[in-house]
Amino acid sequence: MFHSAKTAESGGSSKGRAVEERPSETAMGAAFLRALAFIEEREEIRGSDCLAQLFLSEEQRSVLQRPMMKKRVMKQILSPGKYEYILARSAFFDQIVEKALKQNVPQIVFLGAGYDTRSYRFRDIIKATRIFELDIHTTQAHKRELLGRMGMPLPPQVVFVPINFKTDSLEQALLGAGFDRRAKTTFIWEGVTMYLSPEAVDATLGCISIYSPPGSAIGFDYHAFSPAMADAHGVRELRAFHRAHMPGEPLRFGIQEGEIGAFLASRGFEVLDHLRAEDIERRHLTLRDGSCAGKVPALCSIVYAGVI
Repeated sequence: MFHSAKTAESGGSSKGRAVEERPSETAMGAAFLRALAFIEEREEIRGSDCLAQLFLSEEQRSVLQRPMMKKRVMKQILSPGKYEYILARSAFFDQIVEKALKQNVPQIVFLGAGYDTRSYRFRDIIKATRIFELDIHTTQAHKRELLGRMGMPLPPQVVFVPINFKTDSLEQALLGAGFDRRAKTTFIWEGVTMYLSPEAVDATLGCISIYSPPGSAIGFDYHAFSPAMADAHGVRELRAFHRAHMPGEPLRFGIQEGEIGAFLASRGFEVLDHLRAEDIERRHLTLRDGSCAGKVPALCSIVYAGVI
């Protein structure tokens, strides 16, 4: 049995410990939800991450095999809309990565890769693209250990780069790993910005704008805020869940609702695609009969932007 929401969603038991001390609980929680999405009964919205379950604990895997336990986790433990959001978010970034690989974009950089599996799921379409996976050393070392234990061969194009986004220089980390600042690059920043300080977010975007040529792009998700947002669907519950169960990874960053265009323009980017909560639901959670599979927390937004 799961003894707490934290155990179910994150697989962790070291309450309050920061990612510098242990692998990221939110990254493991996202892997758990992607594994749930892969066995989603509604085929039209089913997730595609066939490898996510390989990173899970035995306790978490048991949920996937026991329908009643899965139902309990979905209805009683997860904060409202969290599962639907991870399912939809994964689909959005899958499409960006797959398109970049098919177009032979020279470089893809995963900022805060966590237990991302796209370098392995899409290995058959990786040609000359170099892939850089950046993350805190604790999470990255755990991921590499699990991949090795499973005998999962690493594509030769993949480079692991340890970094602490709060304190380390992204420029130095990338250039030290062989990043080519002259080559067009697609950056994936999934499930990260909300845990960083505004200064760290600005530093990351500034580095990308300076060290990537026009035509490069970044996709990231973020939390939108406004006075009305506090009472919108799933917002109070999501914030309360993080305060209670993930104090080592507090929510720290957001962007004023409706200001994403100006926010990015002032940092050297133009919006290519932007989804608010209702857009996410419409694009990625619509069933064949036209109904919506579920609502995502109202503060969740995703943007894809180009370097100008």
